[in-house]
Amino acid sequence: MKELFSYQEIGTLIDQGQSATFTRHNIVAHVTVSQPNPDVDTVKAVVLLSLGQYNIGLVEIEYADIADLLETFDIDDGEEMWEVTE
Repeated sequence: MKELFSYQEIGTLIDQGQSATFTRHNIVAHVTVSQPNPDVDTVKAVVLLSLGQYNIGLVEIEYADIADLLETFDIDDGEEMWEVTE
């Protein structure tokens, strides 16, 4: 049984209310991280999702600590990728 379909194959099903899911790997996530309260380990991340020139989503997520955020995004704490914003 076929598991992946083109839109041409299932477009009419979507038009009739059927749900369908797809994954794109060229989406860019711009993540801004802050720790609102220096006395608490919780960090806040604002994630802006972009696809080419289009911003397609904005999500705000809280993590128990920075280690959780680094793990979620598969970032080594020594990886030089951070920009400090003003």
